[in-house]
Amino acid sequence: MTMDEDQHRVSGERAEGYEWEEESDLTAISEEELRTLLKKLAEEERAVSYRRRVIQGRIDLIRAELVRRGGGSFSPEELARILTGGEGPSGERL
Repeated sequence: MTMDEDQHRVSGERAEGYEWEEESDLTAISEEELRTLLKKLAEEERAVSYRRRVIQGRIDLIRAELVRRGGGSFSPEELARILTGGEGPSGERL
């Protein structure tokens, strides 16, 4: 998998489970390869963490706006639909 493919996967465009089958036998690779793998995974973790913080910020902004308007709150499922461009609680397309 290329770095671009990794970034695409991390960008959140498509949620996937971790593919353990793609991993090397850690006991069979050199220390240099282990360091490279560790660096790559640490970079991926930082990207995922950043994306999670951005999403949490968007959730917080939506909740704050609802409070400002005096409205109720959305369930986590409704917020997920709103953030992904699905339908709102009354069925309107967002």
